[in-house]
Amino acid sequence: MQPSYSFSRKEKLHLQHDFKRVFKTGRKLAHPAIFIYIGRRPDELETRRLGLVTSRKLGSAVERNRLKRRLREIFRLSKHDLSPAIDVIFVPRPGVCGLNYEALRSAVLGLFAKAGALIK
Repeated sequence: MQPSYSFSRKEKLHLQHDFKRVFKTGRKLAHPAIFIYIGRRPDELETRRLGLVTSRKLGSAVERNRLKRRLREIFRLSKHDLSPAIDVIFVPRPGVCGLNYEALRSAVLGLFAKAGALIK
């Protein structure tokens, strides 16, 4: 059976206490362009969830939205390679908007590998 590559509402972090839990108990990984927080969920559901935190220091609204679309796409395409029952939060650093898609993708996948979150 083909895995689903959609990005549904249940795969997004919405609640503030979920963000706080990942920030407090999750593992923080750094790259010059982005921070990634990865935390295990206590409910052990199979879904992997994504949260995005951006600030106005990153650039204009157009640049921030383009960056968020790229990060969601990277997560959407690689979510089946991640361990189940984890929450991931991307916190981009200033200057990340200058990276192209492939450089951003390799940075994120490198951090996932460094965290041991990849199953393949």
